[in-house]
Amino acid sequence: MNSSYRAKRFVASASLLAMGLVIGFGAAQIGTAVAGSAEPQEVSTASYTAAAPALDEQIPQGAFVDVAERAQPAVVFIEATHEMRPEDAQQGMMPDIFRRFFPDGEQEGEMPEMEPQPMPPSQGSGFLIRSTGYILTNAHVISRILGDRDEVETVRAKEVIVRLSNEDEYEAEIVGLDIGTDVAVLKISAGEDLPYLPLGDSDASRVGEWVMALGAPFGLTNTVSAGIISAKGRAQLQLTANFYQDFIQTDAAINPGNSGGPLVNLNGEVIGMNTAIVSNGLQQQFSGVGFASPMKLVGKVAEQLITHGRVIRGWVGVTIGPLTDDLAEGFGLADMDLDGAVVLQEVNPGEPADQAGLQAGDIVLAMDGTKLDGNQDFLQRIAIVPPGDTITLDVLKAAASGLEEATVSITLGERPTEEEIFRRNLGGTNRARREQPEEPTAPDDISRTLGLTVTDLTAELAEQIGYEGEITGVLVMQVARGSSAAEALIGRGALILEVGRQPVASVAEFEAALGRFGPGEVALLRIRNTNGQFAFVPLRMPEE
Repeated sequence: MNSSYRAKRFVASASLLAMGLVIGFGAAQIGTAVAGSAEPQEVSTASYTAAAPALDEQIPQGAFVDVAERAQPAVVFIEATHEMRPEDAQQGMMPDIFRRFFPDGEQEGEMPEMEPQPMPPSQGSGFLIRSTGYILTNAHVISRILGDRDEVETVRAKEVIVRLSNEDEYEAEIVGLDIGTDVAVLKISAGEDLPYLPLGDSDASRVGEWVMALGAPFGLTNTVSAGIISAKGRAQLQLTANFYQDFIQTDAAINPGNSGGPLVNLNGEVIGMNTAIVSNGLQQQFSGVGFASPMKLVGKVAEQLITHGRVIRGWVGVTIGPLTDDLAEGFGLADMDLDGAVVLQEVNPGEPADQAGLQAGDIVLAMDGTKLDGNQDFLQRIAIVPPGDTITLDVLKAAASGLEEATVSITLGERPTEEEIFRRNLGGTNRARREQPEEPTAPDDISRTLGLTVTDLTAELAEQIGYEGEITGVLVMQVARGSSAAEALIGRGALILEVGRQPVASVAEFEAALGRFGPGEVALLRIRNTNGQFAFVPLRMPEE
């Protein structure tokens, strides 16, 4: 094999790689290059360079190069140092919020005592949004969320170092952070104007559009990857603790260390901040699915953090859930088009929704005359309204004849801190919960067909589980796998308060209420979970 033939094979392979293996592109030319010819032609650097403009005409790689060159100077590497606390060593460096599963060493396998040791610095990415040194990044890059059922706190890094693309380093000030959106703003003083990235319109971005992710995966600074927008509006993800989720999904490579870096379009505008990935297990490496918080949300949070040092949000004082098809059937609304509506699972006493006359079981259809688009839409639209302003909600309210349409005006309060909301979600209501009830031996007839074993709630059982206050209901002692109750996500220790919107205070009343539903029908249960939260649950009766 002579040298010119080897050179020809190399150029053909490089051309395939440069084209990204686009099927069908330049098929004739590729075939000729691979097959060769009777008299191989010498390929020079000059001839390859001369062909480059034609390649750019067919593949707009120049756009990627331009964006990378313009964006990289505004992307930064962040290293945050955390102070080791005595309780950190005591807990064996268990990851942050997961310590709640081992409060006070009550569970088996108590964590052994450990000597305090320096914590490894956390690393991530960020990007400049103003020439004066303001930087956007993820809150989890420069803080930790610690807590249990009694208390939740956000611990900021002791020191944050920012390294620019030119290797200049600065100690950064934490201007503010918001764990609800996982957004933080830093500030550095460089003594000169710094390059920054323009913020784009994430709403205008489209599925299939090319995007680029910039940052420092695994500490490798000035890294650029490219892909497309795979989907928009991803929510209810368990990958992150964000309360507000409206993620852009992308297949641009995002790995540990990319957190807080920008996701930019081919105009060089930031449309998202890289936040989370679906990883391939404990290695936490990218597997083709990454998520970025949209700038529509991030930008508003950043402005408030810069202006106030915190985020001020509206608050109505409710717990909500989506109106699923089964829930709609349970409420007797199966024939109505209620896509996007939300159910009020709980209304906090004395707070704005309660003062306006809303109750648990009311169904919210629209806000200020605009139809809702699910839980996240409701949460985010409430959050951007300043406390003290008044909104109107179109609702279906419980009435003697069923559900009736009504319009309710609510003057918003101010949302509690996200740490307080976290604490509530961790089960702060039932702090005294110590153990699960003992299982009985004989389930009841109707309950057995549903996969439930229940018993009356006695004072002794209420104290054992931690149900506080004057409360009555039927206690779930056991749930059979694969049963109707298990499919409805009813858990052991839950307290059944209502069946078909009617209170039940004993097993006898529970059995009688279930007996009114025929095979295949949905019985609407209201339960109180062991973490103190209330929920409406659709329980479908088994077919005969």
